[in-house]
Amino acid sequence: MPAPTPYSPACMRQGLMGRREPSQGNVMKSATRLLKGLIGAAVLCASISVWTVAAAAPARDVVQNLDDALIATMKQADTLGFEGRYKKLAPVIDDAFDLNRIARLALGSSWEKLSAEQRIQYQAMFRKDTVATYASRFNGYSGQSFEIKSSGDAPGGRAQVNTVIHSDGKTIPINYVLDQSSGDWKIVNVVAKGVSDLALKRGQYTSSIRENGPDGFLNQYQKQLAKYPSIPDVPVAESSETSTRPSAALEASAGGAASAPASDSVLDKTDDVDPS
Repeated sequence: MPAPTPYSPACMRQGLMGRREPSQGNVMKSATRLLKGLIGAAVLCASISVWTVAAAAPARDVVQNLDDALIATMKQADTLGFEGRYKKLAPVIDDAFDLNRIARLALGSSWEKLSAEQRIQYQAMFRKDTVATYASRFNGYSGQSFEIKSSGDAPGGRAQVNTVIHSDGKTIPINYVLDQSSGDWKIVNVVAKGVSDLALKRGQYTSSIRENGPDGFLNQYQKQLAKYPSIPDVPVAESSETSTRPSAALEASAGGAASAPASDSVLDKTDDVDPS
């Protein structure tokens, strides 16, 4: 008598009869494992959500304080004049921005070409340029207002605050990328209308160093500062000193498109530079 084939009625009957139904205990164990998995996923999502809110709140406050100071300065612009606006905004910008770190990021690998003295000189000029730019541009008030549209976490453990400026019937989007510096959230990049300020500076500064060397670059930078009215000497408050900590995971290699989202490649790439 031939053996039953795998699909013969005898074999089918044997298979059906030999199959064991799962016991109630096994079903309960499977259900318990599934429930634990769902609970774990829910806890993880909740933890991420809580972290996002915790990170976004202080980062949002940094941008709100900056916006409030800009509006207050604009309303007093004529009375203050350039020098008064500079003095009023300098401590605010020191608190809001990680200027030393932005200055390093703007040079990328070219930072290594500067001596210790040149780095100090460059960072001091970068701070003056940043404050003078704000004092020069926010030089009057005609009903402008700032609005924070959203805030949340960004790649690399950073936070992002998206804002708009309402001016003369126009809406201008400005997004801020912030990172923690010694426990405090500070701005490390500004993206206006999709254009990364950090990437723009990277292109300009590295090109100048490549063509003129560090000394030539610093001389050009000094001439650029001369276009402003007399810049007052406003020392950096000790509590507002910007970061000099190494952060290779967030430092950028030379390059990066100027037109980029707030979490652009200038911050996302790595560049192991000596931060001293």
